[in-house]
Amino acid sequence: MAKFTLAFAIALMVQPAHAQSTPKPTPETATTKLGSITGRVLADGQPVINASIAVTRVSATTASRFAPVNDNGDFEAKGLDTGVYRVGVTAPGYVTTPTGLDQEPYYRVGDSVMFTMLKGGVITGRVLSADDEPVVAVRVRAIRIRDENGKLVSAPELNIDRLTDDRGIYRIFGLRPGTYVVSAGGRGSSGYGVNGYDHDVPTYAPSSTRDTAAEILLGAAEEKTIDIHYRGEAGHVVSGNATAPAGPDSPWISINLARLIAGAPDVKMSTYQNSGTKGFEFSGVADGDYLIWAQYASTSGDTLVSEPRRIIVRGADVNGLELSTKPLATVAGEFVLVPSTLEACKGKRRPSFDETVVTLQRKQKPSTKTEAELPSFGAAQVTANNSGNFVLRNLAPGQYGLEARFFAHYWYLQSITQRATASSKEIAGQTIDLARSSLTLRLGEGATGVRVTLAEGGATLSGQVETTGNQSLPAQLFVYLVPAEKEKVDDPLQYSAAQVDGHGAFAIDQVAPGRYWLITKTAADNLSSNKSLRSPDAHEARAKLWREAESMKSEVALKPCQNVSGYSLVFK
Repeated sequence: MAKFTLAFAIALMVQPAHAQSTPKPTPETATTKLGSITGRVLADGQPVINASIAVTRVSATTASRFAPVNDNGDFEAKGLDTGVYRVGVTAPGYVTTPTGLDQEPYYRVGDSVMFTMLKGGVITGRVLSADDEPVVAVRVRAIRIRDENGKLVSAPELNIDRLTDDRGIYRIFGLRPGTYVVSAGGRGSSGYGVNGYDHDVPTYAPSSTRDTAAEILLGAAEEKTIDIHYRGEAGHVVSGNATAPAGPDSPWISINLARLIAGAPDVKMSTYQNSGTKGFEFSGVADGDYLIWAQYASTSGDTLVSEPRRIIVRGADVNGLELSTKPLATVAGEFVLVPSTLEACKGKRRPSFDETVVTLQRKQKPSTKTEAELPSFGAAQVTANNSGNFVLRNLAPGQYGLEARFFAHYWYLQSITQRATASSKEIAGQTIDLARSSLTLRLGEGATGVRVTLAEGGATLSGQVETTGNQSLPAQLFVYLVPAEKEKVDDPLQYSAAQVDGHGAFAIDQVAPGRYWLITKTAADNLSSNKSLRSPDAHEARAKLWREAESMKSEVALKPCQNVSGYSLVFK
């Protein structure tokens, strides 16, 4: 797994090009009638009591809409406009079941969603002094450092804090499966100190510094008792000044300090400074390596950020830091729809721009140190406006891939290109194929001229994966489509992936017409979605998959707007 010094990373993918003379037809008119998203929330087949649903429209500036879950586990979020939504669920003591997929699901009005949840894990115990006396009202936090599969978390997660009671006992519940470290003392992830322990260096279980902390493997519904003997060591101070243009409605600058362990983010603290005054300060900072940066949200909705600075705390305070914020990058572009004149494609639904999402993700292997260190800010997904135009804001410097998702079965993603500008390394006016190369962004700069072309004529393929004898289908089984035509082998957009469900069924849509090899296998080289399969960085993995598929000689030819159903594949 690639290392990140501070990865609040974004999402990844890419595609090829189209002629500028291509007309842009008006998509079918989307209804303005309000609708709803419905669904159920279950755990072990039973309704989850006291669950709540949050529905958030992609690109919306309005707050999320919440819906209760009834005693049967059912919910309905009403009064929704047409568009693309994220749907999340929370319930006291429960966590959502990991999907193993790397692509965020989106929903539309009329969709029905099934959520499965797990009983969260529990870490409990006592915090005792060196004399085995209870330490009362000290903050205890559980920090998830690896996920349920043992992989380092790609971003610092929200730490869960609890205060000990008068017996020194703490109890932290609702924890996701994974590996944790537990600490007592020191300040929380944000805000100011509320008791005397907040100025101490955190003590990690059993009675350690962060470097030698015990790692606790926790499963779903599992409870573990972890006692901590509190060291009571005073920490150091990190202080300085941050600058940002003052705004009448947002005078506050956020200062972030993240501990680095083996070059990866670990514990993060935040404080604030008024843009009209000078000075910020962190107390209770332990010896170690840190990353510090300032972040400022302007009244226009844009985020400004300072260059991240690495600092080393070794036995003394660190003072006099200067952090100056600059605007983040933007990407602007348009969607183009290319209709078909074929009889087979007549009457097929066209993509609606308000149901079309473009997503950016920074490469996992940054080309410079600064790219690796600087976090990303805000959502890197946006829907197009009624004219097909889109703008993504608040993007950290780095190299990005672009993914486009839409909801019309008989269309396909034909290309993603960019017209080079005079400031580009490429010749001004030249068309850059973003399927095979990444989009490079720099702090304070913008990228324009991005064109996403959707073409009518996509095919669909569905069927069943069978086994021989008494063999059963493995978990995380996928069907992959790879191009059989050699001139298309290097085109990432010619590759598709679909997960096989528990009954062996699969369905793939939005496939470009052509000849394909089919292969069934467990997630090949972590290629568990079109997003990862089509990434520019997945070139070697695609080549390996193509060689395997070619040797299987299972070929299918798909015509424009063809719907192939009942296709049978044998898993070997």
